[in-house]
Amino acid sequence: MEFLAQEQKIYPQLLSRYQKLQELFISKLYHELTEELLQFVRDPECRKTDPEPNLPRLYREFIKLFQQKINAIKLVIICTEISSQFQEPSQSQLFLENLLSQLDEKASKASLLCQMEISRLKLQRGSAFHEDVKVFLEKNQSVVEGLVGAEPVVHASYYRIACDYFGIVGPAEKFYKNALMFLAYTDEEVISEKEKFEMAQNLSIAAITGTGVFNFGEVLATPILKALDGTPKQWLSDLLRVFNRGDIDKYNEIVSQHSEEYFAQPAFVSKSDYIKEKLALLALMRLIFERASHDRNVSFVEIANVTRLGLEQVEWLIMRSLSCGLIKGSIDQVDTLFRVTWVQPRVLDTAQLSALSCHMEEWEKKVYSTLLYVEEQTPELFQ
Repeated sequence: MEFLAQEQKIYPQLLSRYQKLQELFISKLYHELTEELLQFVRDPECRKTDPEPNLPRLYREFIKLFQQKINAIKLVIICTEISSQFQEPSQSQLFLENLLSQLDEKASKASLLCQMEISRLKLQRGSAFHEDVKVFLEKNQSVVEGLVGAEPVVHASYYRIACDYFGIVGPAEKFYKNALMFLAYTDEEVISEKEKFEMAQNLSIAAITGTGVFNFGEVLATPILKALDGTPKQWLSDLLRVFNRGDIDKYNEIVSQHSEEYFAQPAFVSKSDYIKEKLALLALMRLIFERASHDRNVSFVEIANVTRLGLEQVEWLIMRSLSCGLIKGSIDQVDTLFRVTWVQPRVLDTAQLSALSCHMEEWEKKVYSTLLYVEEQTPELFQ
């Protein structure tokens, strides 16, 4: 093709890439051509801006000729990557709106994906479009949740917009929930290092400050937090890990070491009282979790020691844990005991799994000891 031949002359370093596209097009191998285009538009080395952005030109002069012959969802993904080469979000939005008008009516999931990417671009255009994005998210939440057999990218796109939106307007707990859903549907390899770094920071802060967020195992298990390792922001992921353990002393130690950065975060400052309460609740949950199942009567004195609270505050903390649905039990005011019957299940980290393993070993020994006792006392049953 003349266009591809011209591109090879303008960008000789991409000669083999353009030749590959040409060969697949001539052979009418549209599936292979689609995959090659995906790799091409995602490769930073293939993004050129001199004399003008090359990807929009690639769409106009080449992809548009056969776009009806390729998978509609992958076409939207390709065009989303192409749209990022425009200087202004408004230009990118117009480009995708043009594409949306050309999609086959039967390609409902591709159309939905395209609408999602348009909404994400609206979000980038500022607060004037926040209401539009909010309405779109509310309207399509049940649609996305009810999708059957859709490619993960469709779900991922929705949750990406949602976490971006709630990351801007709040609350933290909604950002946290949608960010985890986005990560669950997204291949880590397609997330840029910059985006991983920013999301790891925001997730750590949202987990600590988010109302009603007490289970951090899911975020601690995701590789996204590794983006902070070895960087000046590693203290945030360290903070989240000790917060998850309810380790008040270690938490205060990290805050003290990074006090300037910690108090520079508005969320930490505005929710400081709630963070202390949440940390005390997690310390209480850890205390109960680490006890044997037959030893769930916890004294107020022990709770006060672990949570670093005064004795007069212990009953309030217990009532708070009950109202949050974290723990079930009853208060014995005469003996100043908290009789626990249930603790909210949690995703366990390595240290907690190790503790659970020890509990299982102890239980195994007790079962074996009981078996020996029964055999000794009732030998006739084993003859």
